[in-house]
Amino acid sequence: MHRATQIMGAAAVILALGIPLAALAGSRGGESSAAPSASPSFTREVAPIIQQKCAGCHQIGGIAPVAFDTAKQISSRSTMIAATVQAGLMPPWPPGARSPSYVGEQERRLSTAERATLLAWARAGGQIDGPARKPLPPKPVQVAPGESVLTLRMPSTYKPRAAKGVTDDYRCFLLDPKRSGHSFVTSARIEPGAAKVVHHVILFRVSRSQVADAKRLDTGASELGWSCFGGTGLPSGDGSGSIQDSLNDANWVAAWAPGWGGNRLPRGTGVPLPAGSQIVMQVHYNLLNGRTPDRSRAVLTLAPAAAKLTALQTMLLPAPVEIPCAQSERGRLCGRNEALFDLTGKYGSQAAFVPAGLLILCRGSAANPRAGAVSTCDRRLTQPTTIHVAAGHMHLLGASIRVELNPGTPRAQVLLDIPRWDFHWQNAYTLAREVEADPGDVVRVTCRHDVHKRMHGGHGIPKTPRYVLWGEGTTDEMCLGILQVTSG
Repeated sequence: MHRATQIMGAAAVILALGIPLAALAGSRGGESSAAPSASPSFTREVAPIIQQKCAGCHQIGGIAPVAFDTAKQISSRSTMIAATVQAGLMPPWPPGARSPSYVGEQERRLSTAERATLLAWARAGGQIDGPARKPLPPKPVQVAPGESVLTLRMPSTYKPRAAKGVTDDYRCFLLDPKRSGHSFVTSARIEPGAAKVVHHVILFRVSRSQVADAKRLDTGASELGWSCFGGTGLPSGDGSGSIQDSLNDANWVAAWAPGWGGNRLPRGTGVPLPAGSQIVMQVHYNLLNGRTPDRSRAVLTLAPAAAKLTALQTMLLPAPVEIPCAQSERGRLCGRNEALFDLTGKYGSQAAFVPAGLLILCRGSAANPRAGAVSTCDRRLTQPTTIHVAAGHMHLLGASIRVELNPGTPRAQVLLDIPRWDFHWQNAYTLAREVEADPGDVVRVTCRHDVHKRMHGGHGIPKTPRYVLWGEGTTDEMCLGILQVTSG
């Protein structure tokens, strides 16, 4: 269920039960004693908390359903704010109790004092004694000594489009960083130009040998950029590596999805950007939210080769997605073969081979799958690996995702556990303590999807019954673990 619905639902339940805010404030042990005795000042105490912990999403054009841009907007929703804060729904922190500690976790969550201030203010009626302060400006790009800042923007504005019946547009744009020497990317802030229609952005590194092919694709298209479902459309290397090799070291420079910020890479690491290489910005537009023109950009920090950073690579852990119609559902697309033909019609013939390839890679089976069945895949490491960052990705039917190391053994470690998946709030999490893994160790991704979400509809989930497979569209599904690692 969409996070907004969960929030509104929780608030509605709390209010419908007639539970007074005074009871909410005292329902957690020790918190009632921390509440101020007088109503906190909105301007001096409440507004700064809203700005720091809420306004990044609760703004016009943001991913949250309501805006907190003015004092009146905030005051009118004081009861809802209190209910969702007390229930632990806001601010969102998707990792569950089984997850390890992550860098910056405390900055994202409310402290006990901040929670008590908001509850006390709401309990006193949500009064305002002045205007809300102006929204905080974006945090400045952190530039370490010796680094430079590189801004890459789409060449011009692009208006998303797709064939009739297709609700997704994948578009690739070739960006030239114009770097004559070798460098390392140490951070990336990706800023979508039209956040409501941008599903995700991935920056792919294009080697010097691939630049000519990329230019041919770029100049051969009738519109800005070129269509690129499933990747960049460029040949990968010399073709000698296995599929597993390409998954162990995906050619990603950076990525963005709703809720995903622009954190610096772990100290001492960077993504190599060799001299003469360029970058492809792949933007996935979700046309269910309209066709707003977009001109996204990326702001990178670069360290010179002399910094001698350790190369950071992205490891992708995909798992098969095989979600049949529920027993009560009937429809033409409930057959797996019909669903495969539908994928081919939308995204091309290659799209139909991905589900079978994932079943082979993960030794899975499409025989008699159950609605909401667990999807999982193991990857055995072949070299010493240090795990720095963990992330997960699913679409609208996602229910939960977990990424772990050596599951079922005495050395088992959870790298990321999100028990309640929210498509509209995704992030990459830097481990507070990096994890060392040895050759032969196993990393596993496990996903649960819930086909019954479709029966409720709304939030972009189509009600049309269908057998859901791995696909590039928002209304298709994915199960993908993502790790950023260093090797050797």
